[in-house]
Amino acid sequence: MSVSAAGRTGRGRLKGVSFVVGGALLFALGLFVVVTGTGLSGALGMRVETFGRIDCNDTRTKKGQTVWHCFGESPAQQRANAAERERVARGALRVHVDGEPRSAEIGRSRILFADHDGRTDPETITATQVFDGGRWYAHSSMLVGYGMIPLLLGAGAAAWGGYRLRAG
Repeated sequence: MSVSAAGRTGRGRLKGVSFVVGGALLFALGLFVVVTGTGLSGALGMRVETFGRIDCNDTRTKKGQTVWHCFGESPAQQRANAAERERVARGALRVHVDGEPRSAEIGRSRILFADHDGRTDPETITATQVFDGGRWYAHSSMLVGYGMIPLLLGAGAAAWGGYRLRAG
């Protein structure tokens, strides 16, 4: 270990840089989660969609909590599902001629972190899809809260690293 003219070791500067870089990465991750949870993600080019016909299947939820998994239908899915139901209903009228119609395939999307009132499922949920074909993340207070943890830890680590660099 070498000591410089100022009396500091070279390792102290390296630790300061690593805190700044690590803190910046953690801050960016937290900011990304907060932006996804608040709905500002549409400005970043991510897909934002409002879902209807929500079904959360969670009976243990208390008022004001967040449900981890819900299912909903986007407007395009609602139109396709309605057309499929209508086609099957018309086919059921012809069952005596052509046989039994094929059952309807109902498309639904999985939505994570949906706010729930504890009694009834919400009518609509607005969610963000981070990657094409990926999962949908509801705009919820829980997701914003989870994103604040790495955001604040990253800001603190970067500030501490900056202090170590300035002190050295």
